[in-house]
Amino acid sequence: METVMTGFVRAAALDDLRRRGYLTAQLGGQPVALFYHQDRVYAVDNRCPHMGFPLDRGTVRDGILTCHWHHARFDLESGGTFDQWADDVRAFPVEVRDGEIYVDPSPRRDQAAHQRQRLQIGLERDLSLVIGKAVLALMDAGPAGLEAFRDGLAFGTRYRGMGWGQGLTMHVCMMNLLPTLRAEDRPRALYHGLSAVARDTAGRTPHFGVPPLPGDSGDLPTLKRWFRQFVEVRDAEGAERCIVSAIRAGANDRQMADMLFAAVTDHRYIDIGHPADFTNKAFEALDIAGWDLAEPVLSSLVNGYANASRMEESNAWRYPVDLIALLDQAFEQLPAAVAQGEQR
Repeated sequence: METVMTGFVRAAALDDLRRRGYLTAQLGGQPVALFYHQDRVYAVDNRCPHMGFPLDRGTVRDGILTCHWHHARFDLESGGTFDQWADDVRAFPVEVRDGEIYVDPSPRRDQAAHQRQRLQIGLERDLSLVIGKAVLALMDAGPAGLEAFRDGLAFGTRYRGMGWGQGLTMHVCMMNLLPTLRAEDRPRALYHGLSAVARDTAGRTPHFGVPPLPGDSGDLPTLKRWFRQFVEVRDAEGAERCIVSAIRAGANDRQMADMLFAAVTDHRYIDIGHPADFTNKAFEALDIAGWDLAEPVLSSLVNGYANASRMEESNAWRYPVDLIALLDQAFEQLPAAVAQGEQR
């Protein structure tokens, strides 16, 4: 079992390091690479954070340490990487006393916060390995990877100007699966969901939200009516402002569901049903992540409503058989059929 050492401990003799230029040491199970460069002593974790290659086998030039496996580059003093697919390497404080080198290998950074930052980088650059490593670290940082799920949800709604899409839908589906999976399979599900978000947002324009209406303008029934009118005339921006205003006014999940499902069903089976499915997944996401993300999540649905293909406008749905007319008849009969079934 590794022992976590705290405080400065002896690592090597200064003369030995000067003579060779680099040395390695094991300090309580922590592998450390020591470098003598430009009359200074440096100490870093000897494992490249990309894939674990020994950094003492790398090259130091002009203050930059280069790993010889995939050529990841690091600032020797701070450990900061110049290649975001790699990650920063841990750099340790060093003191020289009476010709001896002392290194403090104590943990310094908040690992959960660091891995959330790395997850953000992985999502921004669609780096699957970075996402995977962050997920493995974050699964133990909170209840079933909740913070990683929230980060992916917020990222997907912010960085896909077209709105909710396949990536976010897969993200929610994978999170729904988590409780039914074996513990060792849960990180894989979360990873696939986050990777889907990264792929779906790669190269997309971001979404710029709108503010709510000023003051207390618009009660919920009015906002719902306006919302449906704006969707009908394909005014996504006006419709989004109704959503944001309703949420800021205190509308709850049931009221917002009523508002959105009313609009998404004003036309028969728009966009082959995708907007209705996305709406369902958006509310499932909020059940998991929390209502504080309601504004960006529900606003991300608006473009899909306003710009959807309406099947009654499609020739294939009107000829040779008018499917819309058949659906209208079926919907007229539906309430009575449901009531009859409830009596059985």
